Formats: sequence, C-alpha cells, structure tokens
Amino acid sequence: MLDQAVYAKVSPLVVKLLGFSQEGSLVGQFSGFMHGEVIVAAGHIQGFCGKPPCSTSPAVAFKARYPTDGFEEDLEIVAPSPPGNVPDLILLKGSRSATSLWATDLEIMASVYALGYTGTENKPSCSKGSLSSTMPGAVAITAHADDGFSGGPVVDKHGRLLGVVKGALGTTIMRIGITPNYDLHTYLLQAGYPGLI
Repeated sequence: MLDQAVYAKVSPLVVKLLGFSQEGSLVGQFSGFMHGEVIVAAGHIQGFCGKPPCSTSPAVAFKARYPTDGFEEDLEIVAPSPPGNVPDLILLKGSRSATSLWATDLEIMASVYALGYTGTENKPSCSKGSLSSTMPGAVAITAHADDGFSGGPVVDKHGRLLGVVKGALGTTIMRIGITPNYDLHTYLLQAGYPGLI
C-alpha cells in the first residue's frame, strides 16, 4: 500500500522527455520531473548521441510528454548542463508548472523509490530499493532502472526528494548513481530558481 501511495504522489510530476538532433531525428527518451516552473533532468541528456560509440547526431532539442493527459510540447533549455556534467543536471521549461517535492536527509539503507520511463510506456515506472552510499560524489541507490530513467526523481517512503537518477554504476544496472538533492538545491539557486524546500 505504501508503494502505491508514493507512486500516486510523485508520478504526476514525472515527465517523459524526448531528445532530438538538430536534423529533427529522435535521439533518445529520458525522464525528468516538474519542480515549480521548471523541469529537472539529468544533464547528460544534452548532447546524448546513443550508447557509446555515438550512433547518431547529439540531442540538442527536447519535448515533454506529460503523464496526466499525454500533452506534448517543445521545451526551452533555461539552465544547460554545467561543464563536465558536474552536477549532472539540466533545467528545461515548458508551459506547465507543479508544486515542488520536499527534500529530506540522505540515510544509508533507507527505502527509496526511483521513478522514470522505459521504452514506449506512457506512464512512469517505479522501482523500490535502498540508499547504498552517501559519500560526496558517489551517492548511489540499489534499485532497478532501465534506460530512460535518467533524470527521474529518487524519493523516500514519504515521497520526499533524495536526488535525481544519473545512471547505472559499473556493469550492473542494480546500482544507480544519483545527483543528491543538496546539489540540485544549489544548482536551482545558481540558475535563479527557488531551491528545494
């Protein structure tokens, strides 16, 4: 029952992102989530060009598909990914806004939920796991996340934001790196947007 409550609270904020090359070809599908008037996503989606070695022209433009009604729109990049993707974040803007997720402290072995899109699904998926590392620069969770989860939120059992999915660490997709909420808070403030609550 708790899992359903977390999903019901957070999934309406999770947005499917479609990345396009300059020529207009679909390059990749990712996840993001609404925070106030912006969409937060993983910075490495900007310039994404397929799994290494690059197989397509890089993603330079993005569209959002919203889960509540399937509405799709072009997005503006309002805060690009920093050099070297540190932190691995980008801020996008469309016409919609949402209430912000509350932030919380990172606690080792706490139950966590990663939300994001896989393949052609039009509703976000949710994967339960635990926070396995809180070391600065190496914050990680143990949970399943398919391609497309990059940029999705990681929340605790109350739906409070812990971080943003970066991607798999090493050879196993069960260990996922995240950009912690405190880095997102700083990034939002530096970009001129309200930080996390």
